[in-house]
Amino acid sequence: MADPIGSFSGLASGVQWRDLVDQLVSIDKRRKLDPVTARKTLAQSRVAAWTQFQSLAVAFRDASKALRDSSAFGAFKVSGGTSAASGRTLLSASASYGATPGTYAVEVLDVARANKVSGSVVSSATSALGLTGEFGVNGRKVSVVATDTLGSIRDKINALNVGASPSGITASVLSTGPTQHRMVLSADQTGAAGIELVDDAGGILQSLGVVDSSKTLNVAGNGGVQSQRVSSTTAAIATMLGVTMPPPATINIGGRAISVDLAVDSLSSIAAKVMAAGGNATVTSETVGGRTSYRLVTSDTVSASTVDGQRTLEVLGFVKNGRGGVAQVVQSENAFTDTLGATATAATLLSDLQVNGNPLALAAGDSFVIQGQRGDGTVVALNFTVGASDTVQTLLAKINDPASGFGTGSRTATAALSGGRIVLTDSATGDSQLALSLSATRASDGSVVSLGRQLVNTVGRLREVVSGTDAKVRVDGVVVTRSTNTISDALNGVSLALQQAEVGTTVTLNVERDADALTSKVKAVADAYNALVKFRTEQQGDGKPLKGNPTLRSSIASLTSQLLSSVTGLSGSYNRAGAAGLALQSDGALKLDDGVFKAALASNFTDVVALFTTSGTSTNSLLSYWSSTDKTVPGTYAIDITAAATTPAVTGSGFSGTYVDDATADTLTITDAISGATGSIALANGDTTDTIVARLNSLFANSKMAITASKSGNDLVLTGSRYGTASTFTVAYTAGGTDGSAQLGIPASTFAGTDVAGTIGGVAATGSGQILTAAPPLVGDPTEGLAVTYSGTATGAMGDLSFTLGVGGMLYNAADTFARQDGTVYDQQQALDKSINDLTTRADTVQQQIDRRRSALIKQFTEMERAISRIQAQGTSLTSFINSLQSSNN
Repeated sequence: MADPIGSFSGLASGVQWRDLVDQLVSIDKRRKLDPVTARKTLAQSRVAAWTQFQSLAVAFRDASKALRDSSAFGAFKVSGGTSAASGRTLLSASASYGATPGTYAVEVLDVARANKVSGSVVSSATSALGLTGEFGVNGRKVSVVATDTLGSIRDKINALNVGASPSGITASVLSTGPTQHRMVLSADQTGAAGIELVDDAGGILQSLGVVDSSKTLNVAGNGGVQSQRVSSTTAAIATMLGVTMPPPATINIGGRAISVDLAVDSLSSIAAKVMAAGGNATVTSETVGGRTSYRLVTSDTVSASTVDGQRTLEVLGFVKNGRGGVAQVVQSENAFTDTLGATATAATLLSDLQVNGNPLALAAGDSFVIQGQRGDGTVVALNFTVGASDTVQTLLAKINDPASGFGTGSRTATAALSGGRIVLTDSATGDSQLALSLSATRASDGSVVSLGRQLVNTVGRLREVVSGTDAKVRVDGVVVTRSTNTISDALNGVSLALQQAEVGTTVTLNVERDADALTSKVKAVADAYNALVKFRTEQQGDGKPLKGNPTLRSSIASLTSQLLSSVTGLSGSYNRAGAAGLALQSDGALKLDDGVFKAALASNFTDVVALFTTSGTSTNSLLSYWSSTDKTVPGTYAIDITAAATTPAVTGSGFSGTYVDDATADTLTITDAISGATGSIALANGDTTDTIVARLNSLFANSKMAITASKSGNDLVLTGSRYGTASTFTVAYTAGGTDGSAQLGIPASTFAGTDVAGTIGGVAATGSGQILTAAPPLVGDPTEGLAVTYSGTATGAMGDLSFTLGVGGMLYNAADTFARQDGTVYDQQQALDKSINDLTTRADTVQQQIDRRRSALIKQFTEMERAISRIQAQGTSLTSFINSLQSSNN
């Protein structure tokens, strides 16, 4: 139970001592705690202010960095691309660093399209098709069983288009009506490579209507015959294609019999066999959607004289099924007969026609009505009066009439009699609106006679809905072909986005420097600087946390100093920021004069770039600036080369000039570390050095290897195009029979280039290819981080390289000293954080002292109250006793 004496002040004494305690504690707080709290609050506000300043400093540093790099002045704008003839936009373009200002003539000859093929129309997408077999889709196998539906086959195809090696083909079911469903296969990537299909021997793809029964050669872009794409040049064909392989067979390449076993043969081995037989065959590579694949290409004729040989050509892809379109066919539901019940012919009189044994009873004078639609939807409506001698041929002639029947218009149709039925066939393949209705009106009573329904027997469609095509564009007279509509390697630094083709129309592309974009970058530096100056000015006001702070003052002063300084290493009129229009104003603000800056860009672009960017110039054209760090000091440094960089190379020795071998060719395989590509050629008996060189260079070009082949006398020479120890190529041989590869005098080995070596400013440097980077043993050396490229072959003193920071680099380095995470602002914040922690501890200690004093005072006053209460109680008892004595006496 609470003690009422301690809970309420003055119960016994009548004194409000708790108010006295509060006043005493408040005096202690003002004298001891409040000064500590005030110092802590000030320190916290200073931390917040420094955080804000650092944020502004980082923005200024980043704006300066955007000017420091030479790519900052690589802003371009591109105009043009619209056809003056049609008003259509044929292409758009963008330019980046490295582009060359100028005017370019561009003609869009074709755009890249993704291949799309369509199958036959079936009545249900969910009913079993009753087909059994297999087919290949871009080298992936699809197995079909009798219970499969159109929908399940679609799902099987799509299941192959996932994972690390997707097929690149998406299947869908297109429904154009309750009983009209067809499968559509679409390539995921644009380009002429398209969708590659291999049917099985039973023709499962023909049954699905995706291909027809015709056979055509698979013609390459250069006019040769090519195989389908596979993922490897050396793996057996059987491991990469999606159908059952035929037995070993003989095919004819250029009239030469070539034995092929797809279970063991690869593209390289087949090419070697063709070359050994004196034919022409090359393995090429192509990259679509980031995946590299390979083909066997020959300029020779291709044929086979046996069923297995023909099947081998089909599986290889040299021969492929046709994808011709299907024309729509409309025919009579019922067959017409004559009066004797015989199938009607063109000579049968109209008056003798019967349907299902029932006479139509047509007579001379009756009116015959022909109605319908052509394939393009245009209406056909005509009639004629039946003559006594009119026959079915008369009716067919009227239907085909070139003036008013189906025989006129841009899309015609032709009627014929087949098996007693009138059959109307569209003249064009593809989707069709072809329809026909026949009726007659009797002259005797006006009754209408129907000749039965005319039904769609074959739905018109295109098997190849969209042909896969490569983009083709002519740039300044040079034709460039690519698999996508985005072409970034036709013009240096310019990316073309093709939209529409218009053959015969040349549009003009204007590539020019974007002065407005460059102006905005320089203005960003001025705006960021002015934000810092504004912050400093605001902090000079009374009560501001950083008023009079010397670090703040010196930080801004260091930036101002750089703006007023000349750039070390530059001469001429453009050696200060003000020369290009970026100058301090009388009020301390930094401002860019747009007119002065743009005029300088137009007349002295190179000087302006040198003024603002971090760069280097050399007295030797073989030396050039590569990169630097914020620790590199401006200056002129002597470059001494002790070893020039080299590319990997090997020269054979002792070759007679003619390869001597048995009847089975050897194989030379080259692996290039730079491109990652591997390829092979055949070394056949009788091959000359020139033949081997030509074969290798064809392989290198098609596989995009960074290697060239040449000869020195009769000897073969292989040379890489990249420098340094990281650039290697590997030579390997596979004997066909007797190994004759030793005669080339080039061992099976890996050959590597070497790195440049030397010094920069007398300081040791490390090489990587042709790049030499200073690596001083002591921190703070002026050359630290400076890198140059040397493209020469001589050694010794190569001249000097003058390194300049430029205005962008100078401002960046100055701002970085206080903007970075371990800079001067960070030091200020760290010191303040320590002070805040100390003050927090001090405040806690003082607060504890004050709390103890409050407790002590309350205890003392409480004891006082108890003492007074006891005295009061004793007085009351004494008074009561005296009063009782007086009562007794009385």
